[in-house]
Parts: sequence; structure tokens; C-alpha cells
Amino acid sequence: MAFCRRSFTIDIQLFADLDRTERATPRRRRKAREEGQVAVSRELNMAVSFLAAALGMRYLALRLLSSLTSGMITFISLDSADEVRNLAAKVTTAYEDLFIVSGIFLLLIMIAVVVTGALQTRFLISLKPLKFDLKRISPIEGFKRMFSLRSLFELLKAILKTVVVGYIAYNVIVANWDLFFLYPQMAIWDGVVSVMNIASEVMLKCGIALLILALIDFFYQRWEYERNIRMTKQEVKEEYKEVEGNPEVRRRQREIMSRLASGRMLQEVPKADVVVTNPTHIAVALKYEPEEMNAPEVVAKGVDEIAEKIKEIAKENDIPILRNPPLAQRLYRTTDVGEEIPSDLYRAVAEVLAQVYAMREQQHV
Repeated sequence: MAFCRRSFTIDIQLFADLDRTERATPRRRRKAREEGQVAVSRELNMAVSFLAAALGMRYLALRLLSSLTSGMITFISLDSADEVRNLAAKVTTAYEDLFIVSGIFLLLIMIAVVVTGALQTRFLISLKPLKFDLKRISPIEGFKRMFSLRSLFELLKAILKTVVVGYIAYNVIVANWDLFFLYPQMAIWDGVVSVMNIASEVMLKCGIALLILALIDFFYQRWEYERNIRMTKQEVKEEYKEVEGNPEVRRRQREIMSRLASGRMLQEVPKADVVVTNPTHIAVALKYEPEEMNAPEVVAKGVDEIAEKIKEIAKENDIPILRNPPLAQRLYRTTDVGEEIPSDLYRAVAEVLAQVYAMREQQHV
């Protein structure tokens, strides 16, 4: 009887979001941070705390053991005449050094963990990751996590840590193998000190190895974080519209603002003293009131259609229109509406105004 064999394979690319090809924008990064999403390596926290414990054990373990031993001796030497009410004071006195050294040891580990975590998150404090999320218990999301690159990396990392720690411990024990046969002949304190030294050597070397692996994990977490916050092109466009506004709407707004600004500008043309032209493409209207102004002021300017409108209004209000292409071009390029003319144009504008005043005097004669 023959059986049909079918190979069942899972393509993990099915779970990858291939549309997220764009780097996260600053706004996306800010929102992710507000949600408590930052690149954090728990392995780095663990490795630093383990290394701190190894250093503490190397330099404080013998003192801890000595304090514990002296305290036990104090209790063993108690006689029946001692009153129970003095027991608390005796405990405090006997183990005072033990409490101090233990506190320093625990404080060292706590500082190492807190500082490492704070530096990774840049001192972020957020309770949002603690909120209930259905995705965390979703079978589909769990299935995706099972066949993700992260799961594969975590598996390889666990295997590598086991191998590294086992290899280091094996080498240290083999290097000190001869000492184990001498322990029965050693004094108790000497034997304890030797065991403590071997244990601290194993912990210190394992801590350094774990720190190296944790740094690799840290850079992986940073890479995965960047990959997870990537955006689709559509998301980038939508964000741009939210921040900058719809391009079509902004274009229409600019057109409306331009028309309004042109309308207000053209209302000032009847107050001008003269209009300087290119003669066809550029028109600049100037106004000068010696008692109120330090220098002549540009009240309107424009090219093509606006220039024609300025000249049309000037003709309707009997404002002189003078042709001076070099001056018209300089005024248009260097001076905005409402600004006084630059000092290097005083002479040229003064000649124009003198011509205008001469024309007015002839009209009054």
C-alpha cells in the first residue's frame, strides 16, 4: 500500500510586509516613542547586571563571607545569661558590616541596570506598553512571531550563550583541576577562598562574553526597530498631507493669497508719485513724502499682467509713467513692496522724481 507524501513548507516571507520600504519620518519616530516603542536590548541589561555582580563578587565576596562568619561566631558564643531583649542589638552589631557590604553589592547591580536601561531608551518613561492589546494574544500574530526572523535570532542567541558559557566554565575548571584534589588537605578558609576565586573568575569571563553577545543583540534590536517602523509610500504621502497640507489645496491657497496681496498692492498705486517701467514687462510704483519718509518707497511692483494693471491704474489717476529699464529692473529685483529704496539708487530715483516735479510745474503754468 502506497502513501502519498506531501512536503509542507512555510514561506516566512508571507509574513513580511514588503510594502514598507520607506525610512520612518521624524514624526513617525516621535509617535512611536510616545507609544513606548524604542530599541531596547534586554540582553544588554542582563549582561551589564551580571558583569556588575561578577565584579562585586570578585571584590566584595570575601568580605561578605568574613562578615557572615564573624556574625555566626558571635551567635555561637552566646551564653544562657544573655537576655532576649539584647538579641536585636547583638544582631545589628554582629552583622552591621554584612548589611553595609550587601547594600553596596545590590546598589552596584541596581545602578548598572538602571543606567543601562535609561541610556538605551534615552530616559523614556511610558506606561502605554502595559496597556492591554488583543494582538498579544492573537493566534495569528503568535503564529507570525513563531516563524519570524526575530524568533530565529533568539533561538541562535540562546544556543550561542549556552555554548559560550559552558565553554568558559569548562576551561576555567580544567585549568584549576589540580586544586580540587588539594582541598581535603587545605584549611577550611583557604579552600573557601580558592572556590570563591574560581567562581568569580568564571562569572567575570562569562560576563565579558555575554556583554559582547549583548552588544551584537543591541545592534540587532536597533536594526529590527528601524525595520518595524518603516512606512509605506502611501503612509509617507498621507503624513505629508497632514503636516504640510494637500498640495492642491496649498496651491489654491497661494493663488488666493497672491490675488489678495495684489489687490491690496494695486490699491496703493493711486497714491504713488511715479511709475517706472521696463517699458513693457516691469512696472514699479514709487511714493515719496519728504516730511514722513527718509527715502522713496516702493508701493507696488509687478511683471506682465500686474505691470499692465499698474500702468492702467496710473493712467486713470494721472500718475506719470516714465521709461527707465535699468532702474525698473534694479528696483524690482532689490526692493519689496513697502520697503524704502536702497541707498545706491538714491541718485537715479532723485533724477526721476525731479523730472516728475518739473512735469507738474509745467502743467500748472
